[in-house]
Amino acid sequence: MPTKRLALIGCLSLLAACSPQAAVSAAAVAPNAAPTAGPPPAADCPVPADVYDADDVRIYCQMPSDVQAFLARENTCQHFAGEEPYDDERRRELEVANAEYCEGREKIFTDLVARHRDDCVVRQALIAINGRYDLVFELDLKPCEG
Repeated sequence: MPTKRLALIGCLSLLAACSPQAAVSAAAVAPNAAPTAGPPPAADCPVPADVYDADDVRIYCQMPSDVQAFLARENTCQHFAGEEPYDDERRRELEVANAEYCEGREKIFTDLVARHRDDCVVRQALIAINGRYDLVFELDLKPCEG
């Protein structure tokens, strides 16, 4: 029995050591942040704790800063959208969070699509994000050809 516990503790320690480190909170990131010029961030870029969806974590560091800000905001929106209020105070907190993180998300997403229409890597990521979060159904967004 002690061997199993030691193995479990060892595995959990490795998992903790390999997890992404938290960075700036999504609240501090402007939803319409301008994209950064140049190559995408390095592979060792920190992924904010607000970005918890596995697919979003996987693509986060390959995206320009405005898409990164959207991913953090959308993950936070999804977190609060799935919560039920257990009392009036929590209901008010959820309404504030909804206003801060969820309102205007479709417009922000549509602006990202327009801004990155010619970047095939970002466009493919935006197609997947749209499918995950049902953002804009009538958006005519097709993968790059070739």
